[in-house]
Amino acid sequence: MDRITTDQLTRMLVGTGTPTGPLYRRLSEGLAELIDRGELPPGAVLPPERALAVALTMSRTTVVAAYQELQAGGLVERRRGSGTRVRTHARHTVSSRELAGDHAASQFLDGPPATIDFMTAALPSLGIVADVAASLTRDDYLQLTTTHHGYHLKGLPSLRERIASWYGGSDDILITAGAQQALELVGRGCLQPGDRVIVEDPTYRGALDAFARTGSRLCTVALDSAGLDVDALEKLLVTEAPRLVYVQASGHNPTGVVMTADRRRRLTRLLDRYDFILVDDTSLAGTAFAPTPSTLGTHERLLTIGSLSKVFWGGLRLGWIRGAPQTVARLAQVRGISDLGSSLVAQEVARRLFDHYEDAVAERRTTLPVQLRTLTGLLQQHLPDCTWQEPAAGASLWVRLPHGTATQWSQLAQRYGVALLPGAVFGSSDDHTRIPFTLPVETLRAGIERLSRVATEVVGYPTDAARVNP
Repeated sequence: MDRITTDQLTRMLVGTGTPTGPLYRRLSEGLAELIDRGELPPGAVLPPERALAVALTMSRTTVVAAYQELQAGGLVERRRGSGTRVRTHARHTVSSRELAGDHAASQFLDGPPATIDFMTAALPSLGIVADVAASLTRDDYLQLTTTHHGYHLKGLPSLRERIASWYGGSDDILITAGAQQALELVGRGCLQPGDRVIVEDPTYRGALDAFARTGSRLCTVALDSAGLDVDALEKLLVTEAPRLVYVQASGHNPTGVVMTADRRRRLTRLLDRYDFILVDDTSLAGTAFAPTPSTLGTHERLLTIGSLSKVFWGGLRLGWIRGAPQTVARLAQVRGISDLGSSLVAQEVARRLFDHYEDAVAERRTTLPVQLRTLTGLLQQHLPDCTWQEPAAGASLWVRLPHGTATQWSQLAQRYGVALLPGAVFGSSDDHTRIPFTLPVETLRAGIERLSRVATEVVGYPTDAARVNP
């Protein structure tokens, strides 16, 4: 029997339901959505009404009304002394063991049910993407279709050569459908159930998803303004003997920290002293506000993950894994089980975009700090009790909230039309949230103004009637 904890359910509910209407109905529709997806499986026991009401900052009568509506719809059954559980014949499609209610892809299923999306830290596309894509001629397509049979597990040879030369090293390249697929391949190819994996605290939520699917046991190491605490990591290498260590040295999601040169050197030296695989996710490297190395170097147990999603456009779905040839060959075999390769057309566009990579980085380096200052100015004006550490990369700000939990903030924010991620989904304590700063200024301002109203509610907890149609 699956017993869903209050913390689990409150995180799963982020981004579900509808943004308007009576509060009990918003909650019931969110729960019904989770049941439909199979994320709340048949037989799962839901939290008690009172506990869920406290976590969601609503009255117990609201939760009771939501549960009753689900019962009337045949989705749950309620018995005195046994609580509320999902009915065994409730509609579902996929085993909940294959899903996590707060996984990184949740907000992309149907989009956040809010007018302002603070959940997604995606950057707008650069104009060069459309220019390059439109430049392909019929002859270019003929060259692709007549030269290649269309199946390249490792990727388009000319693109792999272009990326390898860009790094200036001899390591091999495996092209992937974005950095998320790269992480999944690393997890499937390098880990077995029970293996210990060390990640930063906090860390990229997509990495947590990928490693969790392998049955690995996660251990965290602290992160500060200089990056990963290498001394703390070495102690864990001795006591935990991990199979894999995952870092983001060139730009950290969600904090925006860039690891210092000294810590980079000390980190890579550990590879010669301890037996573990080091995975460096450089997806944010192209968004660094100052020049930063794109890799930690080369080593037979170092894998570098790269991506064009942040620099150019997320819709390219173009990433890669750089590593020793034998390791890349193994990961390509793993990839072949479910995917025979990415689109050659998209890879040809990506190959040509590499000719504009430095210009794209320069453009991001010019615009991102300006957009950051806009957000911090709005926070200082409307949420002066919030605190943060200035990021050195990325498109979002890691904000410490002054009162309550980020899960409470996210639930209340949704009632004001703002979709917000709680810090707990990044494996961190639930007192932070991530706010993107690349949205249009007016959208950003409206979102922060609405969050200032949330701050009042977190402190004051007014009645549900005041929250129905804020």
